[in-house]
Amino acid sequence: MTDSLHARIQRVIDIEDIRTLMAKYCHGIDRKDEETFMGIWAADGAYMLPRGEARGTDEIRALVHRVWRQVPKCHHHITNPVIEVTGDTATAKTDVIYFRETDDGLLQLLSGGYDFAYARRDGLWKTTYLKFSSFVNVSPIFKDNIRG
Repeated sequence: MTDSLHARIQRVIDIEDIRTLMAKYCHGIDRKDEETFMGIWAADGAYMLPRGEARGTDEIRALVHRVWRQVPKCHHHITNPVIEVTGDTATAKTDVIYFRETDDGLLQLLSGGYDFAYARRDGLWKTTYLKFSSFVNVSPIFKDNIRG
């Protein structure tokens, strides 16, 4: 196998590994599966949300537990990933649509984007940075939930 072909195959494998991390993020946060959710993170990862910012796995764990208390039900759909791999690091941008029910019973449909950074550590890809940016802040999906 030529180096060029080997490199191209490795790039495809790397992109699929990173897509799997994105899916595990969604499954972990939506199902309140702490093991899956925490398994995607590098020890020095950074998690940036409108609800707070966290650096390192202890802070990330505390932040996701706060999210789970404030948003007891949610379902994320990550779409349109653009993943750039450079050696043992990668970046990605995605769109996200998610449904949520807040702790006060408000049902919402939200949309936004994620910026990700990844690093290969001990042969495995890990999330080193994840930031959510909102496109549409709030979109009630049932007129009974419109407040204001």
